[in-house]
Amino acid sequence: MTTTGTSSSSSSTTPFGPRPVFPTSADKETYELPNQPILIHDGLLHCKEHKKQVCSDCNIDYSTHNFIARQLAANRMALPPPNPQMEQAIQRLKTEGNDLFRAQCHFEAAQKYTEALNVAAQRPLWDASTTIVEETTVLMSNRAACLLELGHAPEAYWDTEVVTRLKRGWSKGHFRMGRALMDLGRCGQAANEFRIGASLDASAREIRTALEKAEEYV
Repeated sequence: MTTTGTSSSSSSTTPFGPRPVFPTSADKETYELPNQPILIHDGLLHCKEHKKQVCSDCNIDYSTHNFIARQLAANRMALPPPNPQMEQAIQRLKTEGNDLFRAQCHFEAAQKYTEALNVAAQRPLWDASTTIVEETTVLMSNRAACLLELGHAPEAYWDTEVVTRLKRGWSKGHFRMGRALMDLGRCGQAANEFRIGASLDASAREIRTALEKAEEYV
């Protein structure tokens, strides 16, 4: 089962695509960067040949860079805040996925989590890394849970591999990696992941039960 390409057109890149070009003042200074096809006019990057911020002939798009430059200037060099529409879209898709998972619609739930991941992947570089990590790990962990229910242990394993690398101190990530490893017949490695999860959350009875079962096969 492949869920990474199942996002619908409603969650395409259109709402969060390239920024528009910005107007410039003719009386502002212009600089040419030596040995580079870049022209700086009114503090914004342009292609040197056609003097465009976005130029299909030169295959360049400086719109994101110029957007950051304008935002920094307007905010007195402070980074722009996160896009609330993007946050709302991610949360809406995640909630829809959770509802579908509870309804035992695991394939459809996985699709929703994938759509949410596709939106989250469009976050600009200046958004806080903690926010990006938190969104990504939760969504991939939830998708792994769906894949496990669907019997797709290899795909679930790779999702949990990313989760545990990004958020090593999260017991749920290690628990779901352990489950994927059990389904793959790698009981010794699964037991190790369950031990890590149990050490991170001593009150998690589900992890301890899974550990005891895994140890029976080691």
